[in-house]
Amino acid sequence: MKILILSALILITLNLKSQTIQVSDLDSAIAIADKLIETNPRIFFRNVESFIVSYDGVTRFEKYYNGIQKDSLHQIQSQTKSIVSLLLGIAIDKGFVQSEDELVSNYFPEYFGSTGSKKSDLRIKDILTMSAGFEWEEMIPLDDPGNDNINMFNSGDYLKYILSKPVSDSLYGTFNYNSGCPMIIAGIIEKAAKMRLDRFAEKYLFEPLGINDYGWIKDSTGFCHAGGGLYLKPADMLKIGLLVMKGGVWKNQQIISEKWISKVVHPFIATNFENSEYGYFWWINEYALSQGRTVTVVSAQGAGGQKLYIFPDYMLVIAFTERNFTTPQVSPIFIRESILPLLN
Repeated sequence: MKILILSALILITLNLKSQTIQVSDLDSAIAIADKLIETNPRIFFRNVESFIVSYDGVTRFEKYYNGIQKDSLHQIQSQTKSIVSLLLGIAIDKGFVQSEDELVSNYFPEYFGSTGSKKSDLRIKDILTMSAGFEWEEMIPLDDPGNDNINMFNSGDYLKYILSKPVSDSLYGTFNYNSGCPMIIAGIIEKAAKMRLDRFAEKYLFEPLGINDYGWIKDSTGFCHAGGGLYLKPADMLKIGLLVMKGGVWKNQQIISEKWISKVVHPFIATNFENSEYGYFWWINEYALSQGRTVTVVSAQGAGGQKLYIFPDYMLVIAFTERNFTTPQVSPIFIRESILPLLN
């Protein structure tokens, strides 16, 4: 009951603008950031590729840098995971999948069906929150032979690689970042809907949003890389943020149920990343403001600085794409030094 109440409260903030920002101050902060990106000689500013801000349903700023054009497709990296979570919600809404409380073994009995094992008890929800307990390591150098994410990519069969991984009782229930988890969700969607993930996304999400151009990295079997292989235009990624902020509604059409959006943005589990909590492949942060107040920020994040920030209390969505894989990223600086002070 407590989770349902908290989810309902978060959903309310996704649909009602309870706070405002002085537009002139927002525009000023954007102008300062744009000038830094254009003129600051430090390499991480040179690595910004796009910067878009939407406030109260209006795009107040949209600019592309360093040879990137408005129509350029951009690999959104692990933001792909957040979109896969939305696709599962659509699959549940449409009755292809019963709920996230279903056992994963219902879809992959050959890998999860060993009675009495922790692996056989895993629910879809455990996968969505990266708390399933897989023996998995990817937060190590890319050239380390133990990096499961790279090994999965090189395997030629993403889904088989993650399905074959063992589950540890001692790891279950603890957040462990795992780019194999969205492969399992993608596999469930494909089995349930009898449709490839990219076609499912196109039919039920991209076409309703007017997203007509995209790309997807695939393995040797034709399976989409659900953990980081999606290419979108930056402005189309912004649409995803607006869709979530509006409780699944796009142009007066309910694309995804409000119920699912409320779950996606619910902080189910603490992570080991910068005091973040985790929903269903979405990140949730509470930032301190003045006078003891806080602000909730929901985000989709990808390596190198692919960031989508949603401030549901303020109807504010900010999207960045960058090439800062080994250098500081610009968007966290902008949020911390330019946006949060406007909310005090």
